[in-house]
Amino acid sequence: MVIKPPPHPAYDLTTIIKLALSEDVGGQGDVTCMATIPDDMEVEDHFFAKEDGIIAVIALVETIFNEVDPSLKVEWSQKDGDYVHKGLKFGKVHGRAHNIVRAERVVLNFMQCMGGITIQTKAMANAAHPALIFETMKTAPVLRLVDKWVV
Repeated sequence: MVIKPPPHPAYDLTTIIKLALSEDVGGQGDVTCMATIPDDMEVEDHFFAKEDGIIAVIALVETIFNEVDPSLKVEWSQKDGDYVHKGLKFGKVHGRAHNIVRAERVVLNFMQCMGGITIQTKAMANAAHPALIFETMKTAPVLRLVDKWVV
């Protein structure tokens, strides 16, 4: 199950993704990758949990990979909201190495940041039970939609 972002008239997720990619590698691509890996090399890259946590923003990750290269194939063995344990392989992406590398830092940064918010929100929701937490007003500029999405 992939949880889609909440609708919002003032936020455009594609613009946020393009800004994040531009900020990370610009139009250049990864310099080390370009110097060491053949341009046409195809690879399969795996997502591993670096620590115990909760999966978040799979739809955002797929959108980032699609923005970089629509031919990249992403598969998941877990879904948004699933708990993962350190070392668990929970997904993979297949395609041109240069394009995977171009997207991966932005993907991992979003997953780690939003996963952290998800973990903290879950802890607060458990502590507040039976009260419910629906969203947060404590959001980062430009990332408000994404912050609210993971709550």
